[in-house]
Amino acid sequence: MSDNIDDQDMSFAEGGEAEAAPAKAKGAGPGLLRILMIVGIALGAVILIVTVVFVTINIMNASGKAVANLPVSENFQSSTPIYQYIGTIAEIRTRTADLEPHSVIVKINIGLDKEDKVGPIEINERGPQIRDKLRSFFALKRAEELAPERETELKTEILELLNETFKERMVKEVLFERLDVVAQ
Repeated sequence: MSDNIDDQDMSFAEGGEAEAAPAKAKGAGPGLLRILMIVGIALGAVILIVTVVFVTINIMNASGKAVANLPVSENFQSSTPIYQYIGTIAEIRTRTADLEPHSVIVKINIGLDKEDKVGPIEINERGPQIRDKLRSFFALKRAEELAPERETELKTEILELLNETFKERMVKEVLFERLDVVAQ
């Protein structure tokens, strides 16, 4: 046999062949891989949440109508219209139709459209007629018909009475500046 010993075949370990040392990975390594995995999971979660919200909103608005487009009843208005008010009708004093009459003292303001230029002139020209109609109206009422809880009905009746006086329905609102019913 030969005395030539090959250096590469020599093993100093007792078990036969020498075990190779683990090689170190070059580059960023498993740390970068872990960060990329976390970013990917977070991005996927955000996409999932946005998709669920979008689908939910589309299902809720399936009719295509916005929630803000609710029907408005006649009794509800967002704000009352602004009128021009005529307060030139003098205070009216009369008595009720009761067996024991009460004194009635009334001062009203008449509301017209802001753009109405003819209405104020006609109301001033018909001032005596309007006062007479209002005096007759209150003289035919009893004290309980002039109670504060019936004020809305009174305003509606007066509005109709005044609009019958004019050619057009120009009176839009009636306001009481004063409505006193006093027992004698």
